[in-house]
Amino acid sequence: MTVESLTITLPETIVRRLRQAAQSMQVSIGDVLAQTIQGNLPPALVDLPDDMQKESILLQNADNATLWRIARESLPAAQQEMLEELLERNREETLSVQEAEKLAHLREIIDRLVMRRSYALALLKWRGHTITSKSNSV
Repeated sequence: MTVESLTITLPETIVRRLRQAAQSMQVSIGDVLAQTIQGNLPPALVDLPDDMQKESILLQNADNATLWRIARESLPAAQQEMLEELLERNREETLSVQEAEKLAHLREIIDRLVMRRSYALALLKWRGHTITSKSNSV
């Protein structure tokens, strides 16, 4: 990994906290800073599937109210009922080809929903909002 040196100015209180963290973890302040920055950067678009990258760019430019709305999205009731019915039927017997395709389609919808919600929450966290388990509830 290539490294680059940067000079930054920080308030004394932050420097004190960094020193304390470094000392307690027995690592350098630079290591603490690198880990802290890495954990708080917005998600990288290259880490997302291609079909989500365009939508994610739009999310990065969305206002906080829009991100909170997306973070609270859930599967529509009719689709949720269909999913539960198909999962139950799949446990009890073999699904027909049409049912298996419907279940696969619902799983794709859920995957996309989870990705959108997760990305919106990550952006909100990066913007300084507090994210709680209640924020993540469906």
